[in-house]
Amino acid sequence: MFNTRRNIRSRLVACLTVVLILLVGGKVAVGVRAADGSKGKPIVFDARVPTDQGDWYFKMELEPILFRIVAVENKYKVLRINIFNRSKRPLQLSLRDDRLQIVVRPAIRGERVVDASFDISRSDSAWWNSLDSTLQRALAYPDQAALRGNEEENVFAFVRASDLPSFPEALRFTIRSYSAMPIVIPQQRLATAQ
Repeated sequence: MFNTRRNIRSRLVACLTVVLILLVGGKVAVGVRAADGSKGKPIVFDARVPTDQGDWYFKMELEPILFRIVAVENKYKVLRINIFNRSKRPLQLSLRDDRLQIVVRPAIRGERVVDASFDISRSDSAWWNSLDSTLQRALAYPDQAALRGNEEENVFAFVRASDLPSFPEALRFTIRSYSAMPIVIPQQRLATAQ
């Protein structure tokens, strides 16, 4: 009887040891998988518009964690769109005529579209005036001269944080000098194995 209790106890300790190893091993494996850099990988949006002898390339990157927690003055999300003219045709931007709309992830009843502003100085002049002139020039919409071949420019758009609760699905960038129809800048989708 003493040997039977000892055998049961030994088997119980062995089983508990195996369970503990599996639990700890599982936690370590989860930790290793989470350390693949995926938390900081940017969400990329891009589009190419064919033009004479090349294209215009539009790109925006959002870092998922920072996008969710950072808002200027707790009011605005700031989107930076990089435009690279890889053609010989100039691209003229216009603060008065151009516009940006953000397509928010589809809701139950279809997509939701949010308007962005290129000119925050009109809607929030107190905040704008608190910025130094160097930062104002950097954030201002570049509509003074056309973007020529092999030139690159960054455009900043402001969206009320409350209007953009989730990641965009796409951007609709209307550049009137090009077309009245917007350039759709979709989110890149990663290919998956089937």
